[in-house]
Amino acid sequence: MKKIFAILTSVILAILLVSCSNTSNEDEVSVWYLAEQDIEAEELFADVNDTVDPSQIYNSIEYNEQMFYGVYTLNNEDKDIKQVRKNISFNDVEFLDGTYTITSLPICVSSGSDYICNKVRNYIYDDFKNATDIEVAVLEFATQDDIGTAVCSYEVNGNKITYQVLEQTSEDGETLEYENDLPTFEYEFSITGPYLTLSNGSESITLTGYSFTENTNAGDIWLSGYSQTESPLVDDLDYISAREGILNLAATRSGGYYDQSAVKISDDGLITIYLNEDSENDESATFHQYAYITNCSGLSSRFTVILLDGEKEYYYTDSIASRESRILSEDSDISELSEDDIEEIAEKKSDLFDDLYNEFQEAGINADINRSTGEIALDSTVLFGGDSAVVTDDGKEFLNKFLKAYTDIIYNEKYDGFISKTVIEGHIAPVDGVTYESGLPFSEERAENVKEYCLSGDTGVDTTKLAQTLETVGYSQSKPVYDSDGNIDYDASRRVSFKFVVNTD
Repeated sequence: MKKIFAILTSVILAILLVSCSNTSNEDEVSVWYLAEQDIEAEELFADVNDTVDPSQIYNSIEYNEQMFYGVYTLNNEDKDIKQVRKNISFNDVEFLDGTYTITSLPICVSSGSDYICNKVRNYIYDDFKNATDIEVAVLEFATQDDIGTAVCSYEVNGNKITYQVLEQTSEDGETLEYENDLPTFEYEFSITGPYLTLSNGSESITLTGYSFTENTNAGDIWLSGYSQTESPLVDDLDYISAREGILNLAATRSGGYYDQSAVKISDDGLITIYLNEDSENDESATFHQYAYITNCSGLSSRFTVILLDGEKEYYYTDSIASRESRILSEDSDISELSEDDIEEIAEKKSDLFDDLYNEFQEAGINADINRSTGEIALDSTVLFGGDSAVVTDDGKEFLNKFLKAYTDIIYNEKYDGFISKTVIEGHIAPVDGVTYESGLPFSEERAENVKEYCLSGDTGVDTTKLAQTLETVGYSQSKPVYDSDGNIDYDASRRVSFKFVVNTD
C-alpha cells in the first residue's frame, strides 16, 4: 500500500521480559519504586496515605491531543498478536491503492511528531515529522499474516478520538504536502496510567505505554522529563529523572537541585513524588500525589509524564533536546544541527548553569536561573528605584558582584569558545493599559542602562571580553514569568535578564 499502508515485515521486536526487581504487587496492582539504592523506597512511601482517586480525575479532565503523545502497543508483541488475530474481527478497508483486510482496532498507536518515526519500528514517515498544521499519528493494524501501518492526522473530542488517513503528495525532501480524503477511524477511548483502551462499540483493545511493556530492551522503567515553559510546577520542580537503583535527579526551575527525590508509580494511574530539599532534615520533605498519563518513546524504558490533579495539568514532557531546540532557535539557525548536536549543547549548558548557580550561591548573589528559558533574571527592585530606569547605588553594588561571578565562569577554560555573546534583556509585567508598543521603550532603556554601567569601568571587573559581545534588547511585556501554578508572576516579570547565546558553530 506504498506510503498509505506500508507492510512491515520486520516490526516484531526481540523480546526481553521486564525485570520485576523494582516492582511489587498490591492487590494485583503493579507498583514501581524509582529511587536510589541508598533509599528504602517501600519504607519511604509506606506511611503515605492515598489522597487521590485516579479514576475520578480521568473522568473529569478535558483530554487534548498532546495527552496521546508517545507509543502504545501490545504488551508482548510476539505473543499477543496471535490472540488479536483470534479475538478481533477483520474489516475490508479501501485505501487509494486498493482494499485491504485489517483488524478493526489498531495494535499499536504512535502519536506526535517526535514519536511517529523511529528505527525500532521501521516507520518510513520522516517527512510527516515536519507537519505543523496537524497532529500526526501512525496506526499499526494486523492483517491475516502480517502487519501494516497508516499515517494519520488525529483529533480528540470528549471521549472520542478520530484518525484521518493521510497521503503524502510531495516528493521526499520537498515541502510537505498531503491530502486527507481517505479512510477515517473513530474510537472511544479511556486512559489509566500506562494503558490506553480503544473501542469501536462492539470490540475493544487495551494497549500499553511502550516503556511498561515486555518489548523494552531494559528491565526497568525510567521517568525523565523537563517541564514545559508555561506549565504549572510541582513545588519548584523543573526536571526529574527517576530510575530504580540509579542516581535520581530533581532540578528546580530557579537553578538548584533537591537533595533527594524518589517516585512511586502504580498501574492503576496513581503516582507519588517525594522531594526533599535537605536530606538531613525530614521536615523539608514533601510528598505530591497525582493521576498520570505517560508519553513513552517506543525506543526504550524511558518516558515522560503528565500529572493531573483534577484542576491543573503538569507537563513534564520536554526532552533536553526539544527544550534546547526552542531556546537555540530564538537566536540561531539550527537547521544544520542534529538532535545529538543539540543534546550535546544542552548538556554542556546544563553544566554551565550548575557552575553559575554554585558561584552565585557562594557569592551571596540573588539571581534566578530559569532553566526553561535560559535566562538569568535579576530583580528590578534591586537594580532600580521604583519605576525608574536609573541604576541605583545598591544596583551598582549588586552588578559588581554579579559581573565578577558571571565572567569568572563563562570565560574560564571549561567553557572557552562555548558562548558567542551575552544579551541583556529588559522586561516589564503585562498590566492593563500598557501595550507592547508603549512598554517597549522603558524595557529597552533599563537594559541599555545596565549595559552602560557594566562597561563603565566602575565595576572593578575586567569586562574586556564581555564588551566585545554584549548586546541589549527590550521585550516589553511579551515574555512574562509564570509561577508554580502556571499563572503570571507579575513581580518576577519585572526584570532585567542576562542570557548567553551559545556558539552553535
